[in-house]
Amino acid sequence: MQNSTLDSSFVNRLKQILASRYGKGLQVRQLMDLAELSAEDVFTRGRDLHIPIRVNGSILGTAVVPSADDLNAEKRQGVAQLVRMVLEPAMYKWYLDQKESNLLELSKANLTLDNVALFGEDPLPSIDEILSDTELDLNEGLATELISQLIHLEGRSENTNKKVALQLHEITGRWAFVPFNDIKGQLHSAQDIAKMGAMTIFVENVEKLNAAEQELLMDYIAEERSSEEPLIITSSAVTLDELTRSDLASDLVDELSVNCFEVDRAPLTTQGLKEVLELFFMKDSTIDA
Repeated sequence: MQNSTLDSSFVNRLKQILASRYGKGLQVRQLMDLAELSAEDVFTRGRDLHIPIRVNGSILGTAVVPSADDLNAEKRQGVAQLVRMVLEPAMYKWYLDQKESNLLELSKANLTLDNVALFGEDPLPSIDEILSDTELDLNEGLATELISQLIHLEGRSENTNKKVALQLHEITGRWAFVPFNDIKGQLHSAQDIAKMGAMTIFVENVEKLNAAEQELLMDYIAEERSSEEPLIITSSAVTLDELTRSDLASDLVDELSVNCFEVDRAPLTTQGLKEVLELFFMKDSTIDA
């Protein structure tokens, strides 16, 4: 049977952040003895911190942070939040790959699937916010270049989406934060956007863009951009599935899907957002994929 593996690039980046921020390592167990699990959300065995990874009520595995007994309760919660934020979606994808492989093998064997239990397709569960830590060093440098000049924020609260957009803007060190609605009358081509320089353009409620505005943004993000050109941050209070049924062009929805940041599942502290940005949106040539 085909055996897919967990994305090593995400795991390696998570290990690097845990080492630099907390001085701790990480072990990931994709398959485990469920009898080892405690009823508690996070628990310790000896000196080690155990963090079960659950999706839709199913245990996908566990993360173990060795020698974590010197961390206080707040830092343990921060470690658990960061680990889950990265490993829940990564391990869920791993399980979906496994399920697809299993279905293929079952079909080859001509077995009936009526009594075969498979993992559900419900949305991933929410995770708690990372607790803020005023002693964190916020001066550590970010990678110099974004993977994409488009970041889409999906969150139920428009105010929270804007707050995250402002924090991302500050983290990336751009010179101005401007709502798209305030300047769209001056923008007639992708070149007009590029000439605005290293600023952030915030497109709130992206589903409300008309056809001409959508085409303008697509023309801009269709080409590779430098760090000296604008970052486009879009937002919406509706899900990506709902956007596919809106008046947005399918190619724009595809771009939003690739670069989507789930606000309701992410930490809202400056340090937490900085770490998520490094994990998902910053180019990092120092880590092997």
